[in-house]
Amino acid sequence: MSTWIPSSRDRFTPADFAFLSHALSPGGERRHFWTLWEDPEALREMLDLKEVLRALLDSTAALSVSPAFYFYVLVRHSFLEAGIADPGMADYVAGVMVQRLASDTGDPLRSLPAGLTHAADFVAILESAHGRMRFHLQLEAGNQFLVLTGLFPGFLSRRCQRRGAPGVGFYEDFARRAFRDAADNRSAPQDAPRRLFGDLAEALPVARLSLNKLAEELVFLGE
Repeated sequence: MSTWIPSSRDRFTPADFAFLSHALSPGGERRHFWTLWEDPEALREMLDLKEVLRALLDSTAALSVSPAFYFYVLVRHSFLEAGIADPGMADYVAGVMVQRLASDTGDPLRSLPAGLTHAADFVAILESAHGRMRFHLQLEAGNQFLVLTGLFPGFLSRRCQRRGAPGVGFYEDFARRAFRDAADNRSAPQDAPRRLFGDLAEALPVARLSLNKLAEELVFLGE
């Protein structure tokens, strides 16, 4: 993927390779893993193995892996369990999670839990945006509420109960519309995976529930 598009597999590190080779061949010969590591399809097949997920969750060696590797494996296996088979979608969603959770950029369009968390904030910005800038803002809106509804549904629910704000379903629909609008935006960069954005809009209800389960059972993200 292009550098501006959130991705996780493009950001794997040597420490990730060491973890994967040890998980699949503890104490064994690992030189042949390098060939598999450099083959995208072979790497995908290795990362789809349950042994890799178990090692990531149970082994202290997992502390050395990059956020990109960590989130990709968790999202990929969660999506597979939910029937979402496209590895590109897992790669993109994991990349968005890394972008928003692994570092504090200070960018209100991308930072969580700080940053823009109301649909009205994005609507106000989008109203005056056109062309390629509008496309990027549509994508940022989809990404922001993908993560909020997927990983922080409790935050949205509590805000709904306390302040009468819209609930999780509203923001899920808002994210779906944002991804659909980005997919349909003909001002998007030529290298933009518009089909992926459209597929994500369609799969979002299932993907969101899958991420809810991931957040509840596999990771601790705080309040």
